[in-house]
Amino acid sequence: MDNLQLSKLLENYINGNCTPEEVSMVNHWYDQYQDSPNLVQGLSEENQKLLKDKIFLNIIASSDEANIPVVPLKSTPKIAAKWLKYAAAVILVLSVAVLFFNREQLWNKQDQVASQQIHLVNRTDFIVKRVLPDQSVVYLSPQASLTYPLEFKKNSRDVVMEGECFFEITKNPDRPFIINSNHIITKVWGTSFRISDHINSASASVIVVTGKVSVSKKIVGKNDVKTADEVFLLPKESIVFKKKKDALYKNKQTDMSSLTIWNHVDLSFNDKKLSEIVQVLSSEFKATIKVKDEELNKVVMNADLTDLNLPDVLEVLKTSLNLEYHINDDTIVLTKKN
Repeated sequence: MDNLQLSKLLENYINGNCTPEEVSMVNHWYDQYQDSPNLVQGLSEENQKLLKDKIFLNIIASSDEANIPVVPLKSTPKIAAKWLKYAAAVILVLSVAVLFFNREQLWNKQDQVASQQIHLVNRTDFIVKRVLPDQSVVYLSPQASLTYPLEFKKNSRDVVMEGECFFEITKNPDRPFIINSNHIITKVWGTSFRISDHINSASASVIVVTGKVSVSKKIVGKNDVKTADEVFLLPKESIVFKKKKDALYKNKQTDMSSLTIWNHVDLSFNDKKLSEIVQVLSSEFKATIKVKDEELNKVVMNADLTDLNLPDVLEVLKTSLNLEYHINDDTIVLTKKN
């Protein structure tokens, strides 16, 4: 693509006239932008400013989107692991925002940035992935919600969640990651774990996969929130808070089978039917995966699924084969996209 074509494409993006395929091209261009810093010179100064503003507005707009949409990508015969970083629109928006402008020109203080909250609610029936400003990753189960700042504070990384979420936290010893949920406060520095804490539930739980986590009871006062009875957890340990007894119960012998879907595995398929791929995935992740449509079972594909967990694998299949998946209790059902 020459500079003139790129300029026209970016103008279409600014005006909201891009097709999904053109959005995919812009996504790829974003990824390569830092190596080709002069490609926006074909735009007028006004359109360069509009592009910056659109990027910023997309960040803010994402806080009001109920279903957490993801920009669709054009399928290719070979799916590389690198594909995944194009899958989430917010990752792209945030990365370009860093390249296009200095945040200090938009906000005078970092705390002002942190005060701008993004609120997400997963109203779908599949798992939604979100990458946070510090590159930590959160997977929201159906009906879960997450609130986080546009940029974290200097001394801590604070989020609020409800429902069930799986976290993969970027290590930072100087900035603890603090999760405020309905009944408990969870503090980490860099680890992976699952929190289940529903607003109407009589209990809450945390299971640690890697790293170290501390969990405390949450005490809500008139003017502030305090914590009590802090308990530390190591890998394969868990804790349950029981509201009726107002107590935390630690378990050092935790059944980890429900967390197998979060294991990162290396898989590769060449000219394999979806039915064969699903069998391998079901075995590898100890999950029940079914294909509803027989024609879909016969689809042949190539895929390089390196260092992915099951939700990421499902996103690859979803985009490349134009299908949908739904979680019904403990069963994952793949269907044709309507």
